[in-house]
Amino acid sequence: MIDERLKKDLAILPISTVRTLTNLSDRQIRYYESQDLLTTKRGKGGQRRFSLNDVERLIEIRMMMESGDSLKDIHNLYETHRVSNRRNEKTEFVHSLENEFLKIGRLEKH
Repeated sequence: MIDERLKKDLAILPISTVRTLTNLSDRQIRYYESQDLLTTKRGKGGQRRFSLNDVERLIEIRMMMESGDSLKDIHNLYETHRVSNRRNEKTEFVHSLENEFLKIGRLEKH
């Protein structure tokens, strides 16, 4: 059977790519991490590496901030697992990326 699902938890994206995808600055991304809203993995050289799940979370945080939520509100939402279904819905970006990877054959087949 071919597994065509994207491994959204695989931390392979550098902060420069995440910055472009989320429209957040490096400083904002690092700040959200320091506030325990995000946990990143580290590469061999100690650089932050992000997964697509991390990108989705950052986009969600940005959207909540833009709608007037405070960091405390957002933190409480994540802590109590009351985040809206937006987290479970794939963003347009993820759909596009999945399709591109499928087209160029970059998804692993099992």
